[in-house]
This record gives sequence, C-alpha cells and structure tokens, in this order.
Amino acid sequence: MDIYDVSRLIEEHKVRTVKVGGADLDGVYRGKRLSAEHFLAGAADGFPQCDVVFGWDIADEVIGSLPYSNWDIGFADVNMRPDLETFAIVPWEDGAASVVCDFDTEHGEPLPISPRFVLKRVLEVAREAGHSAKMAAELEVRFFREDQESLQAKKFDDLRPLNPGYNCYSIHHASIDEPFIGHICRMLNAYGIPVEAYNREHGAGMYEINIRYADALRAADQTMLYKSATKELAAQMGGMATFMAKYRDDVDGCGGHLHQSLWSADGETSVFWDEARPHSASELLECYIAGLLTTMPEFMLMYAPNVNSYKRFVPKTWAPTNMTWGIENRTCALRLISGSPSAIRIENRAPGADMNPYLAFAASLAGGLHGIEKGLKPPPPTKGSAYADETAGKLPGSLPEALALFRESELAVRYFGQEFVDQYVAFREWEVEKHRRAVTDWERRRYFEMV
Repeated sequence: MDIYDVSRLIEEHKVRTVKVGGADLDGVYRGKRLSAEHFLAGAADGFPQCDVVFGWDIADEVIGSLPYSNWDIGFADVNMRPDLETFAIVPWEDGAASVVCDFDTEHGEPLPISPRFVLKRVLEVAREAGHSAKMAAELEVRFFREDQESLQAKKFDDLRPLNPGYNCYSIHHASIDEPFIGHICRMLNAYGIPVEAYNREHGAGMYEINIRYADALRAADQTMLYKSATKELAAQMGGMATFMAKYRDDVDGCGGHLHQSLWSADGETSVFWDEARPHSASELLECYIAGLLTTMPEFMLMYAPNVNSYKRFVPKTWAPTNMTWGIENRTCALRLISGSPSAIRIENRAPGADMNPYLAFAASLAGGLHGIEKGLKPPPPTKGSAYADETAGKLPGSLPEALALFRESELAVRYFGQEFVDQYVAFREWEVEKHRRAVTDWERRRYFEMV
C-alpha cells in the first residue's frame, strides 16, 4: 500500500481522523490523533512525538533517569514514521483510521529501544539464516461490567464480571455473551485482524479470542492493536477488559500463549516438518525447542515483564512452572503441536496476556535461532504432568530474579542490542523499586490488628 492507496481509502470512507502511533516499552499503543489532511501531508516524512513515551512507566509517571529519555536530555522529539502497510479503517469509530509507526531518531535512523525495531532486528537475523517466522498470540482476557469511574470508586476490587461462573467452553453461556463478545470479534475482523475462534475460558467473564497467524511483524502489530481495540470496544458497550496476568490470587491467570513456526525465506515451506521423524518434528525444530528452553530464564523478562506476571506461575493453573516441553502437553512451558506441514508449531506458554508482543516475539525467535545456530539438543519430552517433574529447571519466580538474569545476558545484547538492554533493565528496575515501596491491602489485612 502506498500513499495514493491510503488517500483513496481516506476519501472513500470519509476519514477525518487518523490514529498514529506505536508500541511503548509496555506494548501500549501510544501516539496522536491527526486530521486526515495533516496525515496525508506529513506521512512521507513522519510526525514528531515526545520521547517521554519511552521515559515513563505504565502509570505515566516520568522516571527521569533512564539511559534514553530523561530530564538531563530534556525529552526531545523522536519521529513517528507510518508503515503504510498497516493503515486500516477503524469500523467502530465514525470517520477514523489507524496506522502503526516505526520510531526514528532525529537523524532518521531506527530508534534502537523501540520494541518494533527490536523485533525487526531479530527477524533480520532469521532472514540472513535463510528463514522467515510466522506467529500468533493467543491472549486470554477478562471482561467486566464496569467503567473507568466505577473502577476508581471500587479501588479495582469486587468488580462485576461480564457474566458469573466459570462455564469454560460452554456454548450456551458464550451465546448469552454474544451481543458483547461477538460484536468485538466482528469489529476486529472488519478492522483487518482475522479472528478464527473465541470461547469462554476458565473464569468469570474470561474469554480466549484467537487471531490467525501471520508473518511475525504483522502478528505483533495485530496483537498490539487487538488489545487496544478490545478496550475501546468494551468501553463503548459499558464494559472494561483487562489483560492482567493475574487479576486476583484466587483465580487462574490470563495466558498469552505464543504460537510460532519457522519457514523457508519465501514463506512457502515449513522447516519444522519432517514426515520421516517422530511426530513429524524436524531436527531443526528440535534445535529450536532446545534454544527456547535454554534461553527461557534469561529472556523471561521479555515474556513476563511485570511484578504481577509472576503471580500467574502456580502449579495446576494452566501456567508453566519449569523448563519443560512435551507433545500436546499443556502442563509444559513448550507444547509441540504437530498436525500437518502448515500447522506444525510450538506454543510457548510462558508469556502472559500482559506481554509486549514485539518483545515476547523477539525473545522467542531469538531463543530458537540460538538453538539452531549452536545445534542444541532438547531433553526428552515430558510425559504426564510437568508440575511433577522435579528434574527440570525452574522458571524465574519473580521480577527481580528475571531482571538479574537478563541484566547479565550476553545473548540479550547480541540479539536485542546494548541500547535496548540498558534501557529495558533500568525501566524494569524502576518497576521493582515501585513495588518494593508499595503497601498493599494484603499487608493491612494481615498485620494491621495483630502485630
């Protein structure tokens, strides 16, 4: 798609506003709303954006001391350069369209800390090795009959779910929710994000909405836009959506299972498939699995980026707890799904729904490529419950533990770049410190009267 195609779409759909933005370090879609005329006039050169989008935390508190974007530098502009291939009409907002941008420095070079660039960097490594990657994120999400004001009034507690009860896979309960969930899925399809299936999940108001796989960069774009769009659409219907990894300690968490496969450079032939081998898993696929397992602890910060992420890793709650893989085994960190040359893939079950898709995709692909480059061999696949496997290494159990491993990772620097690693480490150190200082409701309930 070029600027002339975009111009025709704007005219045809009477677009007045274009949402222009990209992912911050948390994966939030941030940017500006521009008039259609201003967008068309400036799309070739890009649009200025204060670099504070990479200098504050998820609550918009300016950190001020990060290596990039800080008080000493003065929060200069970076350039948002629209990727016109991502231009799309927003069907639920009259006269609106959106586009995903790359972030550039003032010199026109890619901003090295931008999550989209980090993924592109790893994809280039794959391309040089003769491969292309296809991915999809399978996100679980909880819906509530709340709005922004009621959330504040209730202090984010005692919330009313879309519908009570677990009712996982229940067709008639999903049909009851169809006016709400079905509308979201229809709008996503019309937006160009193809929804293959959706179902009630293991929790009140909890759903899994499955997006069709695509080339890795497109899949990451779609995942970011899906999360943003779902929140917008839920709000229009008087609801709220959360992708928190663990909403409450007495319920299952929301997974962000990452499906991935490696293909020939032209995207026509799966290099994971080999009919002559057990489960049709090629030797290269086994190396990929081994690399994923080997790098999982040091890359965990990119799969589970928040303090809350680690509350999800509880045995027998559908989240992994150790470095295991298995054939069609949902208790493992990695699940091999082997059905046909076009469907064979690995499901990485470590990420939660709170992941930044660009960073989780980059980490998973980098881990697999490392395994292929080094010819690593995986351990035997786990049979039965991986939770009972005491020989497997444990996944990091907290954000500080994952941060320490990432900070020392030479592979992270190699695949993601020194500038990104320095920024991301400092960014997550801030999160750890904010949590250390926080006094929680749990502490008040436990200690207020008795100590």
